[in-house]
Amino acid sequence: MRQAISGLRRSLWLATFLTLGLSAASCADEAALEQGADGTSDLVENVTDVSHTDVRNQSIGNCWSYASTGWLESLHRARTGQSVNVSESWITFWDWHRKITGGSSGVTTNATTMRTEVSTGGWWDSAMTILRDRGVVMEDEFIPEEATSARSTRQSEALAAINNELNGDGRLASTAARRDPQMVLNVLLDAWRINDSVRAEIRRVYGISARNTLATTAQTPAAWMRKASAFPIRTAVARSSTSVPVSWDGFLTDVIPGGRYAWKSVSYPTTASTRLATQRRVMRALNAAQPVLVSWLVDFNARSSGTGAFQLETLRAASGTGRQGGHLVTTEDYEVVVRQPGQPDRTLAAGQMASAADMRLAEQYGEMVFLRIKNSWGTAQGPLGGTFGGYHDLYTSYLNGPIRWTEASADRTPLSSVIVPYGF
Repeated sequence: MRQAISGLRRSLWLATFLTLGLSAASCADEAALEQGADGTSDLVENVTDVSHTDVRNQSIGNCWSYASTGWLESLHRARTGQSVNVSESWITFWDWHRKITGGSSGVTTNATTMRTEVSTGGWWDSAMTILRDRGVVMEDEFIPEEATSARSTRQSEALAAINNELNGDGRLASTAARRDPQMVLNVLLDAWRINDSVRAEIRRVYGISARNTLATTAQTPAAWMRKASAFPIRTAVARSSTSVPVSWDGFLTDVIPGGRYAWKSVSYPTTASTRLATQRRVMRALNAAQPVLVSWLVDFNARSSGTGAFQLETLRAASGTGRQGGHLVTTEDYEVVVRQPGQPDRTLAAGQMASAADMRLAEQYGEMVFLRIKNSWGTAQGPLGGTFGGYHDLYTSYLNGPIRWTEASADRTPLSSVIVPYGF
């Protein structure tokens, strides 16, 4: 409804997908796109208002880290005008260290292979805790070889390596070894093939067992370990449900849990009226150019082969459920029907700039048709030669569901929750 996406044709060629874990904490991962699609997108620079960086392409089930970095990069770009590439690998590295040393909850047995595996699932606040404790690090500083890669092969290689270490004769096969943080750190550094200079700095700053954080270390952090309290962002703040949101400049620590203007997770309600109210909260935040995060359930049989959109009608026309997984993404735009009393219904289309007055009407009287999201599945050529550019439309009918969730043998509402700015 707001952002103009120049040259963006809503078509996407459907390719093969990785087999997905069906846990609600796992991330849906569209892997194995057609040959020649490298996942980069020069279309992203033409997006206005929500200031997004390039679309990337996850290689393992860590969508939450990609959504979290995309969210942070958007807030940082809004403040500075600079596009940065915050490292998802850095977040994933420390997430695995916490999970392996922390006990059984982060290390599970695969029901199919009966092998022990580290969980790749996570959440936005987990990523924020890591960035607060370990610093904001750019991809070229942690893994220089992937400085310009839209898709990380190092992550998938590291996952295979660490899972091998958790089994058989691996160095982390025993419970005792996993409780040794120094051993776990050493194995992780090897699995990720971290270069000697970065290894040395990690050990110097955080200790050989990585027990220290930026808040507790006695050492001066490396310049590339940026403190969250000094990483600039711009957010929007709503003082009340009716006031005009204001732009506010601060730092990452201000908008993460515990911050003065912390973003808030809102569960999607169950009644039609409260769902509509939540959708309007999201539209209000998008009108303020805020990259709202959305947690939802993916069923690939709901995705249109012509547009890439997820629709309940498409799923019902399919021959059953498809591959499924939980997913976390940021948002870009929406389409809405404004049903203002005494006036004819009007559709405010996605990809077209709306006036400030129409934005306010959408917040008051709008019924959302779909949300347009920035995904972490890279880009792909469409069947008509166009490119969808890594963005997908989630129709309200699909988000409301219900859909059959195979793992639970029960119906589920696809939209789980949203994360919105302070006061929204």
